[in-house]
Amino acid sequence: MATTTDATPLNEVDPAASCFFNALLRETCAWRLDTTGHGELARLPITEGELQLRLQHRSTSGECRFQWPILWFKEGASQAVDFPTALEHILASPALVGPLDATARHTFRERVLESRANTRASLDDRDDLAHLQNGPLTFAEAEQGLLAGHAFHPAPKSRAPFSEAEARAFCPEHRARFGLAWWAVAPPLAAGDSSRDITAADLALEVLPANLATRLPPGFSALPMHPWQAMQLRRQAWVQAQERRGQLLWLGNSAAEWLPTSSHRSLYAPRAPWMVKGSLSARLTNSLRLLSLKEVRRGLHLDRWMRELDMARRFPGFAVMQEPAWLGWLDAKGDVDPASLVVLRENLLLGAAETETVVLATLTQQPLGPGRQTLLAARLRARAQTLGESLPQVARGWFAAFCRHVLTPLFGLAVEDGIVLLAHQQNIVLRLDDGWPVGMFYRDCQGSGVGDRFLERHPQLEHPPENYWARDTQRRYFLYYLLINSTFAVTSALAADGLIDEATLQHDLRDHLNALRERLDGDLDCLDHALQSVQLEAKGNFFCYLSGINEATLTEPARLYLSLDNPLAPAAAAAPATNRYQGAPA
Repeated sequence: MATTTDATPLNEVDPAASCFFNALLRETCAWRLDTTGHGELARLPITEGELQLRLQHRSTSGECRFQWPILWFKEGASQAVDFPTALEHILASPALVGPLDATARHTFRERVLESRANTRASLDDRDDLAHLQNGPLTFAEAEQGLLAGHAFHPAPKSRAPFSEAEARAFCPEHRARFGLAWWAVAPPLAAGDSSRDITAADLALEVLPANLATRLPPGFSALPMHPWQAMQLRRQAWVQAQERRGQLLWLGNSAAEWLPTSSHRSLYAPRAPWMVKGSLSARLTNSLRLLSLKEVRRGLHLDRWMRELDMARRFPGFAVMQEPAWLGWLDAKGDVDPASLVVLRENLLLGAAETETVVLATLTQQPLGPGRQTLLAARLRARAQTLGESLPQVARGWFAAFCRHVLTPLFGLAVEDGIVLLAHQQNIVLRLDDGWPVGMFYRDCQGSGVGDRFLERHPQLEHPPENYWARDTQRRYFLYYLLINSTFAVTSALAADGLIDEATLQHDLRDHLNALRERLDGDLDCLDHALQSVQLEAKGNFFCYLSGINEATLTEPARLYLSLDNPLAPAAAAAPATNRYQGAPA
């Protein structure tokens, strides 16, 4: 057996492989953990022998740091193998991934390798990795500095059908910058709504450049759009027919001052009062990224519901980037065309210039180069050196501020108001003062719902809102996003980079949640579940992606979730970590 040439060298990093194996280890129980004289070793059974992964660190939530290369152990001997070879072995091993037909195996393999190649290309394209580690970062730098992607996903940088040239022109990891595409939509086709006193069409005019505004016919609505999406739509026969009829008028592109953020489809211009989030007819990770009418309406509902809440007093430093308007056009049947939809999102950064605003996912993403650490750890090491404080002391202080400015308002809204915001790492934009949390912005109003507490507070409603969630649904989604996806990523990063023992942070987290339980008045079910349940639920991205499911249109997303041991449960400290595989979704 000859050693392959693409094996990741010792002490190197491989973010794409880390994301892949973290997802696989979380979702299958067909591996075992051994402790050797050199540390922990994950053994994965394959048809011919086993693959061995040496672990530099293993978090209580399952996130691992790996020491490369991957080892293939067979007939008493081991050798380094590259990632593509390891992937072939995994996909040929039903014990790990279940039975796969040739088409499913080929499609998954190609998508995973494409994502890995995309990650490598973006790393090779960057000359600012040291800056991304040490900061401070602007909002745009942080958004376009999320190079590794989801830490528990087999292909976090998949982006079909983008070509390489399109990726460089439109993707955040390549620091793309471009102009908004603009249409003029005739009244019979125009669609939109607003929760403000100003119409959606008039709000859109606030970001329409003067040189394009002169081309807008009287009575027509100006519709902004991602330029890649506009190119796809202009190829459609129906759109071409509307252009010939004069119902859709192509106005052109604005100046190249808009930047794609980490979600790709949300666009930001520093001086614009609105960000623009639109549909993308592309499959990014698990979903085809098309907005739906029910999703864009959620933004209007949330904007109205939260006006009566005294957020500034109750939760200083916390705010929601509201999405009070949506626009699009009607299709041939008179229905709103999902591919045309856009929402306008408040650009709250215009009033927050005095603070650094950084998406949490960039702060905690795994190291991007040999000898590097997370941006979060680098910032805290620098602070500890400046202040002459110990690393554990600084880490505990930072985490306490994180809990105060992130967990307190989000649990507060859920418990007292019945408003649930699904705050995963890309929806939490931390406001930092010299690297220290002083507040947060929540974004993505599509990820919002309401519970029983909301219905109690709004007895005038004839019917529950479309995004009403029962208690078991809130437990699943809210705690997965806020605790497992976001908060445990913080504790894992600080522990993996050697600042503090993770058990100390988990203890502090439990104390914070207990204090909230005593302080908050309302529906305490989610808090009780977080503190007492032996298990929580996590989304299974590996088998979701392997199955080719479009998560955005799945009628029962709950089937994507699997049980994980809860490190906050009273007996968690005495129990060994386990993994429970629930199989690929049907």
